[in-house]
Amino acid sequence: MNEREFADKLKPWLDRTAAGIGEMQATRLRAARLRAVDAYREPVRILGLIPVAAGTADTLRYGLGPRALLWLPVVALLATLAWQSSQQQPDIGDLDAQLLSQELPPDAFLDKDFRTWLESSHG
Repeated sequence: MNEREFADKLKPWLDRTAAGIGEMQATRLRAARLRAVDAYREPVRILGLIPVAAGTADTLRYGLGPRALLWLPVVALLATLAWQSSQQQPDIGDLDAQLLSQELPPDAFLDKDFRTWLESSHG
């Protein structure tokens, strides 16, 4: 049964019921129908391809977008922390070995006069 056949079968029942409705109920029904027609919106196409109901498009636009923006700083922070933790930290033993294997003693690097002499000789 298609829509037309269904409408033809339903119309007599609706006409009988409409005759029994008073003026006040008919006015209220007309107002409710007008509000429903005003609230109806055509389906929207996302990216011109995917048709979705207008309410769903509003949910995507106003519901998911702002929520994603709220989570964006948290995700960025976690990504930064993950990236920093994946960077290889120098081994303390290797640093000690490099300091001890140089010609200068480690105390020379701690001496302030030596540091100023290095800066003046390079500058």
